[in-house]
Formats: sequence, structure tokens, C-alpha cells
Amino acid sequence: MKKIFFLFTLTLAMVAISGSCTKSEEVIPELNLPESVIISEGTETQNIALITFTLSQKAENEVVIKWSTIDGTAVQGEDYEGHTDVNMTFAKGETEKTVEIAILTNDIHGEDKTFSVIITNVKNAKLGNSQCVVTIEDDDDFIPELILQPVYKINEGTAEQITLSIPVKLSGASVNPVTLQWATIEAWAKSNEDFIPVTSAQLEFSPGETEKNIEVLIVNDNIFEMDDFFDVQLTAIQGATFENNSARVYILNDDLFMPEMNDDGPITPLTYPGMQLVWNDEFDGSSINTSDWGYDLGAGGWGNNEWQTYTNLSANSFVSDGKLNIVATQQYGNYYSARMLTKGKKEFTYGRIDLRARMPYGKGIWPALWMLGGNIGQVGWPRCGEIDIMEYLGHIQSQTHGTVHYYESGHKYKGSNYTLPDNQSFHDGFHVFSIVWQENTIKWYVDYQLFYQVTDSDISFDAFRLPQFFIFNVAVGGNWPGYPDATTVFPQTMQVDYVRVFQQD
Repeated sequence: MKKIFFLFTLTLAMVAISGSCTKSEEVIPELNLPESVIISEGTETQNIALITFTLSQKAENEVVIKWSTIDGTAVQGEDYEGHTDVNMTFAKGETEKTVEIAILTNDIHGEDKTFSVIITNVKNAKLGNSQCVVTIEDDDDFIPELILQPVYKINEGTAEQITLSIPVKLSGASVNPVTLQWATIEAWAKSNEDFIPVTSAQLEFSPGETEKNIEVLIVNDNIFEMDDFFDVQLTAIQGATFENNSARVYILNDDLFMPEMNDDGPITPLTYPGMQLVWNDEFDGSSINTSDWGYDLGAGGWGNNEWQTYTNLSANSFVSDGKLNIVATQQYGNYYSARMLTKGKKEFTYGRIDLRARMPYGKGIWPALWMLGGNIGQVGWPRCGEIDIMEYLGHIQSQTHGTVHYYESGHKYKGSNYTLPDNQSFHDGFHVFSIVWQENTIKWYVDYQLFYQVTDSDISFDAFRLPQFFIFNVAVGGNWPGYPDATTVFPQTMQVDYVRVFQQD
């Protein structure tokens, strides 16, 4: 019995001794951030995003951390105030601390944006969720963009008046009204002659509307004229942004004209409505006017494997009976002709150009009435641009060609041809070869019949907004027409009755 009591007492003593030697285990709290916080951007007062750092339980020691913000789609300094390696200390017993992050407001409508708050360092705590994604909800009203196309074209038509509708659009529906003022601005097209002017009118988009029309009355006439244009200007635009606030309206002339007929062919007037004659040569004297005309001289094929040598001899170019004569001749198997030009003397940009001429004929005969850019010496061909008002192949006597050559990643050209009805010949009488050349279009006519046109949407037009000079010549042979044969008769003469250049008043 004494032995059992002794063992029991010894066991209790050992337990007591063991308990007194074991230190209680330290509790380590877990540190967490919320996974996400949503805050509106605000409009008038600055909003503050509140981010709460929490410990899972009270700590027995101070918990020290560092935290920072990092950009997402939101950018610090633009959308919110950024922070880097900010110290935070939880005192003993604390379990929550909240930080404030200022949200920067603007009045630009856009998508919601995000940035993050992250814990970069921690002491005396375990790390749970270490990143909080903050979403800045955009609360700005949508400001639409006003869309107005810069160019509109309309045929003049035959009715006394026609209505041109110009759409004005918004990029999206607005919750607020959008208002503007608009007016017509006279240019080549004249108020009350070509269109009915509008000095001031208001256009309003109600909330939700995205398209309205501006309407302008176009006035018809039966006058053969150049294309006219006027502008529509938008002002006092409220509730929308814009990049373009004006539109140019081209009134495309579609009137026909019947030329007066002479015994030797049609003739044209010395005046046109709305245009003035700025230069002409009627070739009425007894000699070529060297103040206006010079010569290209020599052989060498001229880039087309032509056979002729160009001269300034009177046998190859002269004035007689009110006509300029350019003559291709043959002597002992050699060919001679003339190539006259106004380079550096008479150069023009835009206008109506009328040329009255009679063609030679025969296989290998290649006359042309054409223009080249005055800057050819600086930029070369075809960058200078070339307008062939009339080209003709002597073995196809009923057909002429109108062509434009230009540079667009290399040499390019576009053109078409005109054929006289009833097997008539351009050799039998005089015909009028014309172009109407404006800042965005070139049109070709024979005897006032439109047969071809190009616009600045068809070709690279830059070269054709610069001055060009005239070239009149008769080539012999070449890659295109071929070469004279036994049927070709010499001499062959191109006669030019006049050249007239008209420009808009």
C-alpha cells in the first residue's frame, strides 16, 4: 500500500514539473485585403476609395507591413493618387486599419478602370489575400462626336430647284441635347444663282437622336459652265465634340451646249458665264509669238522610239491664215517636225481650255496637244503630271484620246477615247478639244461632248494642283502608233486655229 501511494505521488510530481517547463505557443494572425472594392469616379467632389486591412485575430506583437498601389487600366496621377511602399503598423490588439486613396475626377466619358492595392512586406503576421483590385466606375455623361463628311457632290439637274440633303451624325446617342448653328458660305457657286443661301439656322439633336439632315436648295440653269462649289459651315456646337465642322458642296454641271458651226467645223465663244479669258493665242499674226512659245529640239526617240528630229525651222512650224501649222516632213529617209511649248512662259493651274485644230493623217503620224507640270525639272516625269488633252493616231482618223499620267508607286495612267459618228475624220475639218480642269476633277470633251473624267478619288491628284505648260507636237513613229509605211504621205500638217484658257471669275 505504501508502495502504491509513493508511485502515485511521484507521477503527480513529474506531471507538475513537466507542465511548469512548457512555454505557451505564440498566436500568428493572418493579414488580408478585400478581393475587390468598387468606387465611382465622381463629378464635382473628390471620391475616396477606402481599403481595409484586417488581421484574423489580435496580435500579441506589433504587425508591420508595407503596401503600394499599381496601375491597371487606371493610371496613377491621371485616375487616382498613387502610393509606394507606405508603412502601416498594427498595435497590439488592433485587427483593422483603413487607408484612403483619392480618386481623380474628369468629365470624359469612358470605360470603367482598375488599379490594385498590394501588400509588399509583412512582419509578425501570415499573409492571406495580398491584393485588392479597385474598380473606378465611370459616371460621366457620354459626349458624342459630331460627324460631317468633308465633301458632297450633286448634279445640277434639270428641275428648277433640287434639294440637297447633307447628313449630320453623332457617334452615339447622348443623354443631353446637342445643338449647333449652320450657314452656307458662297464660293465659286453664287448665292441665289446656284443655290439658295442660308445665313443662320439651328439644328438640334434630342436625347437619343443620332442623325439629322441639313437641306440646301440647288438652283438649276442651262448654262454650260464649270463645276461650282460652296461651303456649309457648322458653328456654336454644344454637347458634342468634332474634328470637322465644314463641308464643301460641288455642283456638277450637266448642261449640254451646241457649238456654233463654221464651214470647216465647230467653233467656240470667247466668253463663258462666270469665267474670264486669261490667255489665248489666235495665231493671227505672220509669225509665231516667241514671247509665249519655245521649242524642244533634237532627235533621240523622246522616250517612245520616235523617228523624227524636232527643229525650229519654218518648214516645220509657221503661222499662216490665222492658223499655227506644225508640219512633219521627210527628206532622204529622215523625218523632221516641231515640238512647241510654253514652258516658263505660260503656265496655268485649273481652268477651261479650248483647242480648235485639224489633224494630219497616215500610218505612223502621231500629233498631240498636251500639258506637263512646270516642276518637271525638279521632280521629273511622271511625278510632274501629264494631261493629254488630245492624242491621235494617224491611221485611225475617226478617234482621239484623252489621258492623264501621274506617279503613284510608279508610273500610272488613265484615259479614254472619243470616236466621231458616221465615219467622220478628224482630218476633214476642225474640231474643238477641251478640258475642264478643277481642284478635284479633270473632264475631257470633243465638240462639247463629255467623253471622260477623273477625280481625286480615282487617281493621285497632287501633281494636278500645280501649274502646267502646253506642248503641241507631231511625232513620226513610236511604240504606240507604229511607223510610217508605203501608204504614208509627206508632208503631214496639224493646224491649230486657237488655244484659249478660261478661269473662274
